[in-house]
Amino acid sequence: MKKLSLFVLLFSAMTSLMIAQEKMDKKMDKKMEMKEVTISGEIIDVKCYLGGMMGGKGEEHEECAINCIKGGLPVGILEDKTENVYTAVPKKGMKGANDELVDYAAKKVKLTGMIMEKGGQKLFVYSKVEGVK
Repeated sequence: MKKLSLFVLLFSAMTSLMIAQEKMDKKMDKKMEMKEVTISGEIIDVKCYLGGMMGGKGEEHEECAINCIKGGLPVGILEDKTENVYTAVPKKGMKGANDELVDYAAKKVKLTGMIMEKGGQKLFVYSKVEGVK
C-alpha cells in the first residue's frame, strides 16, 4: 500500500511539473512571437490628450505638449491608422522618451519597435524614431 501511495504521489508531482512547464513554454512562445513594427502618428502628451485639455493634439497644442513633456508627464503616440494611444517607452539603453521625443511634440513621426500590453496599458517600446514631413 505504501508503494502505491508513493507511486501516486510521484506521478501527481510529475504531472504537475509537466503542466507547469507546458504553460511556461506557451508564455515564452508568445513573447517570442512579438515582431518589430513601424507605426506612424502624432507625438502627444498623454495627460492632455486623455483629459481633452486644449484639444490635446495638433499644432494648436504644441506649446502645451512641449511644456508637459518637459515637465515629465507621459509621452505617447496617437497612431494615425487606428487612433490607438501608446505610451512611448525607449528600448533599454536609449535616452528617455521625454528627452528623445519632446522635439517631435504635436508632429508626425514613425516609430519602430514592439507593441506591448500589460494591465490594460498599451506601450510602444521603440528602437528608432523618424520625423515625417
